[in-house]
Amino acid sequence: MAGRRTRFEDTCEVTGNKNDTAVVAEIMTFREKDVIIATINRTAEVTLRWQESAELYVGSLANMELRSSGPKVHS
Repeated sequence: MAGRRTRFEDTCEVTGNKNDTAVVAEIMTFREKDVIIATINRTAEVTLRWQESAELYVGSLANMELRSSGPKVHS
């Protein structure tokens, strides 16, 4: 019997904390409940780290604080 693997999408929604504007970022590196390294519009690279207390990935880019719940999961 083959084990089920969890798959994650290769994009995630990243939202600015100050203006609540959301964009879709392409994920380059993802480790669940650890880190997301992604690009926004293929020009800006952002690193988001898991914050247990908020249950979100958080980071900053150009003095803008960002958050993401991570990629969608498929079982």
